[in-house]
Amino acid sequence: MRRRALLTAGLLLLFIAQAVSGQGSSPTSAQASAFLGTWKIDMSSPAALVGTNETVRIWAKNGTVAASLQVGKFPPNDVTGILKDGDLLVITTTLRENGQPMWVAVSLKVEGDTMMLAQMMERSETIKRGSGKKQAD
Repeated sequence: MRRRALLTAGLLLLFIAQAVSGQGSSPTSAQASAFLGTWKIDMSSPAALVGTNETVRIWAKNGTVAASLQVGKFPPNDVTGILKDGDLLVITTTLRENGQPMWVAVSLKVEGDTMMLAQMMERSETIKRGSGKKQAD
C-alpha cells in the first residue's frame, strides 16, 4: 500500500513539475519517435491478466504526439495526457470499470524492438505489467 502511495505521489509530482517548469505540453513527434506506431502488449502480471493484451497506438499529430489505449476488445480510449521523461513516455487517460470512470497512468519504455508497459489504475493497488512488439502498419 505504501509503495502504491509513493508511486502515485511520484507521478503527480512529475506532472506538477512539468507544468510548473513550462514543459507540460505533449512532446514533439521527433522527441517520441521511438514510441510511434501500434504496439500490441501481452500482459504478464498480475497472473490473472496473463493471456490478455492491450494495444497502445502512438502517432504524430500536428508536430506533437497523440495516443490511444485499447484494453482487450473494448474500443480504444484517447489519451488525455502525454509527457516524456528521459527514456519513458507517460500517458494518462480515463477508462470505465463497471460503468464508473477511473483514471489510468501508464509508463512506457522502448528497448530495442520491445515496448514495456506499467499501468496504474485508480482504486487498484496492483501495477499491471506487460511487453510487446510494434505491429506492421
